[in-house]
Parts: sequence; C-alpha cells; structure tokens
Amino acid sequence: MGFSKKLSLLISLGTIFLFIPFDSSAQLISGKKLAADMQEFEKAEKQDPTANYQQAYFFMGYVAGVYDLSDDANLYPVKPTIRQVCSIVAKYLRENPKEWDLPGDFVITKALKKAFPK
Repeated sequence: MGFSKKLSLLISLGTIFLFIPFDSSAQLISGKKLAADMQEFEKAEKQDPTANYQQAYFFMGYVAGVYDLSDDANLYPVKPTIRQVCSIVAKYLRENPKEWDLPGDFVITKALKKAFPK
C-alpha cells in the first residue's frame, strides 16, 4: 500500500471518529449499584458464607479508584487504608439511602468529604 493510500485511510478513520458521539460525563456505576456491592462487602467483612466476593471486591476496587483519583486524597490528615475508606463509604451509604440515585463516584466523594472535612 502506497503512502497516499495510507494517508487517505488515516484521514477517513479520523473523520469517522469525529462523528462518533462520546459522552464524557458517562457514569460508571450508580449509587444503587454501589449500595448493592456495599452490602456484599459488608457480608464479606463478616465472613458471611453467602457473600458475593466478586461484588465485594468490585466495591473495594471502585471505591479505591475514586479515592485515588480524588483531588483531596493527598490533603486528608491521615492516610487511611483502602478497607477504612470502604468502611467510611459503606457507613455513608447505609445512613443516606436517598443518595443512592446519585452517581457512585459522587456518593463516594461526599462520604470522604464528610469523614475528612477540611
């Protein structure tokens, strides 16, 4: 394939990507999904044999990811463990079921800001 054909293909592909809609505000998970996974996390913490460990680990991983990407993560007075951060978020979710309709990352951020006020 010659240079001009490669260039033409590259331009065509680039043009296609210009017209594909990307939603930069897409939510990965909802607060409801986060709450369901939180319940499995709490079961796993109690070593309940009915716990769904896949959901429990998903909860931990998602919370850890949001915590790590938080602008305030380095400003907290203490450096909590991931288990502590998950427990903080779990407590917040239990106490605020009305917020389950919010995006999961927003709920996590609210929980952390409440636990570690500036």
